[in-house]
Amino acid sequence: MTQLLTEEQRKKLAEAGIKAPHVNENCIGCSACVAIAPDVFTLNEEGKAVVIARDSYDEEEVNNAITACPVNAISWK
Repeated sequence: MTQLLTEEQRKKLAEAGIKAPHVNENCIGCSACVAIAPDVFTLNEEGKAVVIARDSYDEEEVNNAITACPVNAISWK
């Protein structure tokens, strides 16, 4: 099972100076981000994108997902 990024994990990454992507409530579940960055994003049981827990995130890959999102639901946090 895929482990999703929790707020506690996000805080630890931030303390280490590592940026993490964030998906807001605007997500419509189009899955463009999953197609572009399957190691970073997955869809939850509601069909909305969520961030997978990782030690770091490839900036170019996440930026490509941000650009592809039709509703601007993804950003760096």
